[in-house]
Amino acid sequence: MEVRFTDDEIAEALTVVVNRMADNAGLSDKDRAMLKRWRSSKMKLGSDDMQELVGKVNEDFAKMMQRRERSAIQKHDWND
Repeated sequence: MEVRFTDDEIAEALTVVVNRMADNAGLSDKDRAMLKRWRSSKMKLGSDDMQELVGKVNEDFAKMMQRRERSAIQKHDWND
């Protein structure tokens, strides 16, 4: 099974993570604003940085799924 995340899905996840970090990390107002500005300027849809992130997320997710699939195949039933 192949799962691929879209640019929009990764952008939304990044927004949630950055906002959560900015709000809960005890950052100063200046640092919180700087973090949010970075996300909105550097990580906007269609940018090279966002395309690189989307590719990396999809690649890492595919590798993780392959490991889980391989692990399930190798799991011995006598351990249950």
